[in-house]
Amino acid sequence: MDHIAGGSLMDETSHTTRREWLASVLMGVGLVASYGVLAVEGLMFLLPKRLKPRTRLLFAGQIDRYKVGGVQGFYDLQGNQILVKRSESGFQAFSSVCPHLGCRVHWEVDKQQFFCPCHRGVFDANGVAISGPPAAAGQRLSQVPLKVDELSGVIYIEVKDAKRKQI
Repeated sequence: MDHIAGGSLMDETSHTTRREWLASVLMGVGLVASYGVLAVEGLMFLLPKRLKPRTRLLFAGQIDRYKVGGVQGFYDLQGNQILVKRSESGFQAFSSVCPHLGCRVHWEVDKQQFFCPCHRGVFDANGVAISGPPAAAGQRLSQVPLKVDELSGVIYIEVKDAKRKQI
């Protein structure tokens, strides 16, 4: 049997230093972290639609309940007011938030325009600013997508799903 001064050969080969142990632990942590990042990236590639905001169709009423030139207000799933307007050419939906400072606009039936009382901003029937600070800044009301189902006679507003976190 071979002996080395101060101990056996077996004792020397089974002893791990603190540095070797720490290096092994750090290497293991690094491998786990890199495989975790790789797994997340792979899932994002395979399931991209699950991470994007989902939308829903929100019932906005029967077509025959809207008068030409009239506007009805609705709230989406996040509490934002949406104004649905019927014109001779069809339906449009707009956010009721003025792009200038975030005040609420309202529809003036007699003038066929949206009015913001905060700084006297005026928007035409298509949501384009025609006077006041919003017009000077070239702003317009945000349009909200909608779906008109002529067959069933129903209007839907497309809104963001409040249950999903927006990324």
